[in-house]
Amino acid sequence: MLGNTTIFLIINMLTAIPYALISPLLPTLGKEKDLSEGILGVIISLFPLAVSVFSTIVPILCKKYSRIKLLSLASFFISIVTILYGTLIYIPNRNLLIILVFILRIIHGICGAIISTLIYSLTISFAEKGKTQTSLGRLEIAFSLGSSAGLLISSVFYKIGGYPLPFFVAGFSSFFAFYLALQINDKNMKKDDEEKKDDDYNYLKYLKNPEIYSILIGFIVVMINITYFTPCLTNHLNNNYSISVSTASLIFMTPMIPYMIVMQFLDALTGKFGNYLVFIIGVITLGVSSLMIYPVPPLPQSVIVIILGFLICGCGGVPVFIPGLVMLAKNIKKSDKSIDEMSANDIATVLNTLCTEIGDFLGPLLGGYLSEKIGFKLCCLIISIIVLTYSAIFILFFNGKIKNEIKMIKQENKSESKTDKNAEGETEHLKDN
Repeated sequence: MLGNTTIFLIINMLTAIPYALISPLLPTLGKEKDLSEGILGVIISLFPLAVSVFSTIVPILCKKYSRIKLLSLASFFISIVTILYGTLIYIPNRNLLIILVFILRIIHGICGAIISTLIYSLTISFAEKGKTQTSLGRLEIAFSLGSSAGLLISSVFYKIGGYPLPFFVAGFSSFFAFYLALQINDKNMKKDDEEKKDDDYNYLKYLKNPEIYSILIGFIVVMINITYFTPCLTNHLNNNYSISVSTASLIFMTPMIPYMIVMQFLDALTGKFGNYLVFIIGVITLGVSSLMIYPVPPLPQSVIVIILGFLICGCGGVPVFIPGLVMLAKNIKKSDKSIDEMSANDIATVLNTLCTEIGDFLGPLLGGYLSEKIGFKLCCLIISIIVLTYSAIFILFFNGKIKNEIKMIKQENKSESKTDKNAEGETEHLKDN
C-alpha cells in the first residue's frame, strides 16, 4: 500500500497534466471557432483568477468538511472538467461555447485551489521531522513532471486524434488521482487539526514596507513574462513557421529542462553572489528571453532562436522565485519583530502565491489583448521592456543591499578560509608532535 506522501506526489503530478494541456491546445480551439486572442487570454486567465480568490476560502471549508473529502471531490471534478474540455470542439454555437469554457475554467481553478492548498498542507503535516523541505521539493518536481507529461500527451495524441483526444486521455487518467485520494490514511488528521492554533495574520500590513512590495511586484512581473504568450504562440508558430500543434507542445516543454538544471546549482549561486543579485539576474534573463520568443532584429527569424528563448526563460525562473521567497521572509521578519521565523515563512508563502497567481492571471490577459491590437511581435517587445524596466528600478532601489550582501559573503568566505587554514595548521602540529 502506498504511503501518504507518495500519494500526494502522484496526485500533484496527475492533476498537473490537464493544466499543461491548455497552453498548446486552447489556441487551436480558438482558431477553429473564430475566438480572438483577446478572448483566449481572458479564458486562460480565469483559472489563476479562480485559484487566487478561492484559495482564501479553502481554510474555511476545512473547518466544516473533511480534508480527504474535499481533496477527493476536487480530483474527481478536475477529471470531469478535463474530459469536457475535449467536447468543446463539438459545440456549434460560438456564444454557448464561450459561456461553457468560462464555466469550465472557473471550476478547474476552484478545484486547483483546493488541491494545491491541501496537498501542500497535508504534505507538511505528514512529513517526517526534518524532511519537510525535501518533501515540498519533491512536490515541485512532481508537478513539473506532470506538466511535461501533459505536453507530451498533447503532442502525441493530438497527432492521432486531433484536439479532443489529449483531453480524453488526460481526463480518464486523472481519475486515478480521485482513487488515490480515497486511499489516504487520515487516522491522525483529526488529532492534528485539534492541536493546531487558529492564527490569523493581517497580510496587508506588510505591503506598507517598500522592500516587501518591490519583491512582490517582481513576482507579478515575472509571471506575466512567463505566461503572456500562452494565447498566441501556438497559432504564431503554425502561421509563420508551419509548426504543427504536436511540435509546438514539445517546444512548450523546453523551459523545464534548464529549470531543473539551474535548480541544482542555485545554492552555489546564492552562496557566491547573494539572493538579491541572483534574483535580479533571473529577472533580466527572463526579460531578454521575451526578445527571442518573437525574434527582434538583428536576431534572425528562426525557430532555433525561439527555442533558445524558451531555454533562457527556463534559466530565469528559479533564480527569481526561490531567492525571492527567502528575501521576502527576511524582510517580513525584519519589519515585524513580534513574529517568529516560521510565521514569517508562512506569510511569505501566502503573499508569494497570491502575487504569482495575479501575474498568471494578467499574463495571458495582457498578451492576448496586445497581440490582437498591435501584433505578437510588438507584444513581446513591450513585455520585455516592462520586465527590464522593473529590473533597472530594482537595481537602483536595492543597490546598497546588493553590495552589502556581496561584501558580507566575501567576509564570511575569508573567515571560513582562515578557520580552515588554522585547523590544517593545528592538525599538522599534532602530527609533528
